[in-house]
Amino acid sequence: MELETSSIEFKPGKDDRPHMPERPVVRLQAIEDMRLNTPPGVEKQLDAFYVGLLRFERDADDAESIAYRAERFRLCFSVVERMPERGDYRPVMCDVPFMNDVVAALNEGKIDFEWQKGITAGVDRVLLRDPAGNYVSVGPIIEIR
Repeated sequence: MELETSSIEFKPGKDDRPHMPERPVVRLQAIEDMRLNTPPGVEKQLDAFYVGLLRFERDADDAESIAYRAERFRLCFSVVERMPERGDYRPVMCDVPFMNDVVAALNEGKIDFEWQKGITAGVDRVLLRDPAGNYVSVGPIIEIR
């Protein structure tokens, strides 16, 4: 089947609607914005980890802290001179649609991580530490329908 050529030339008009940027593809498993601490001097490494590796977006609107936007929530870091003792070591849980790329980048960058087996097939995660020393668990996005 062939399409007929049209004698009418179509030129789309200017779209005056406000631009709505797409949300980042990474998801935080959280119910609100998360807050963590970081020592001074690791901002560039945090950017490389969260923006470069995990594809968060840097939130430039937050002047008080270092902040990264995920699909629905933000991950905010407060710079502290001395890292406080933690009462627990629950990791930041984030899900990505490109798990194979993350693992390949971790291997290529010789970044230590540990596999965590899921209780169902296909939900294995990697556990590692960000440049500030916080535990981060990265897994694939699982769509439940």
